[in-house]
Amino acid sequence: MAATARAFSHPPSRRDEQALEPRSESRRLWLCAYFPNLALESLGLDPTQAVATLENIKGRPCLHAVSEPARLAGIESGMTLAAARALCPNLIIRIRDPEAEQLALQRLADAALDFSPWVSLDSPQCLLLEIGSCLSLFGGAESLREQLRQALLKLNHRPVIAITPAAEASELAALQGLESFITDKKALRSALGPLPIAALRLDEKTLRRLQKIGIRRLTDLWRLPRDGLARRYGKELLNRLDALAGQDNRAFNAFHRPPRFEARRDMPVELERLEHFFPAVEQLAEEFEAFLQARDATALGVNLEIIHHARPSTRLELNFRTGSRDAGHWLALLHEKLERSPLPAPVLALALFSQAIAPFQPEVVTLFDDDAAQINGDREWQSMLDQLQARLGTSALKQLSILDDHRPERAMTAQPVSPTQNREMPARPLWLLSKPEALDIQGLQLLSETERIESGWWDNAPIRRDYRVALDRRGRKLWVFRDLNANGSWYLHGLFG
Repeated sequence: MAATARAFSHPPSRRDEQALEPRSESRRLWLCAYFPNLALESLGLDPTQAVATLENIKGRPCLHAVSEPARLAGIESGMTLAAARALCPNLIIRIRDPEAEQLALQRLADAALDFSPWVSLDSPQCLLLEIGSCLSLFGGAESLREQLRQALLKLNHRPVIAITPAAEASELAALQGLESFITDKKALRSALGPLPIAALRLDEKTLRRLQKIGIRRLTDLWRLPRDGLARRYGKELLNRLDALAGQDNRAFNAFHRPPRFEARRDMPVELERLEHFFPAVEQLAEEFEAFLQARDATALGVNLEIIHHARPSTRLELNFRTGSRDAGHWLALLHEKLERSPLPAPVLALALFSQAIAPFQPEVVTLFDDDAAQINGDREWQSMLDQLQARLGTSALKQLSILDDHRPERAMTAQPVSPTQNREMPARPLWLLSKPEALDIQGLQLLSETERIESGWWDNAPIRRDYRVALDRRGRKLWVFRDLNANGSWYLHGLFG
């Protein structure tokens, strides 16, 4: 502490002030990895062959992405399938899958997080990394670029990588297929100047106006007076040019690796009895509970892998009806499953993992809330259903679900229990007869008003009925109807409990 005091006993010099300053914008370095064949590679196609993807544009199937060999054969994006087949009969075509492209890009971003704590997916088919803060960890920018390239190639995606001091400049260079490496902002204009103005992806009207006055390259734009450029073509073009020169204030969205948990315990010897290895399961569950609480998260499911020697692993899967971060609840369900699942061999190791992690949603209860007891009851009910599902299987429990049909015999069905089933059930008896029975209403006491149901005319099963709730002489509560399509005959359709 004394040494520190002596070091700053005099006013800091300009060099000291610069050393204490946080990392400024001018010292940032941006890496853009562009994947020109993402649509092809995400489907497992080899871009070194004549391959393409197909999508519907305004109801007409057209080519979306085209490999380089197919392009050399004269095939271009936007071309019809028939025209492409005429030019290249051996062309391999697959339907475009945007979801597969997005998942592939997320996997690539997940791998890029090993090289930079800041990765963005804001640009299509691109990864944008800020690498200025981590160059010393990888031996410089060129070494980082090559290590990142190898990591992305292992995922079967070939990138075009550009590094500049400006995010927009890195993206533009990568999209143009330029493996640029620029560290000085002052060199950006001269490096990007030869690029055509079409690389800016301007609207057609602005692009034609610029071409009419002889503007062909970016360097021509930078030579024009700023005031006149903004007055004639708008500030958006001027802002884009400033961003390419390193004066970029755009905010990017950072990509975060999806949370996941994985922990393992090796047994000192092979164990056979449940009471011998279950304490290790308890330790893993407690670690997962602490993991969730530290991140204010909850688990929607847990997987336990039991590893044997020279045998396939045994896997137990738990899916919770609602999010849970109670280790005691998981352990009770796992113990239930293990008691009912004989293991094929002794236990060599245990692994607990989960990727079904969601933000924790606390229950909102006011100070004078009378529904606290009901909330506790609902929680206990959900826990009991989880236990029943763990014991009997997920398909053993059913609940009534409402269908979009007014006809009573088609209005409800039994489906697996789901916590998202929140639709209110109508006032109907749970016991419906498989076939309505003819009924004599003499001696019945009609209790309710008439409910008319007239439906089914569109699928050749029409009904026109007047439903009533009735009470018979033995005190049973019945659901009866008058069939208006059968001369007003009465029928018994269901019984209330």
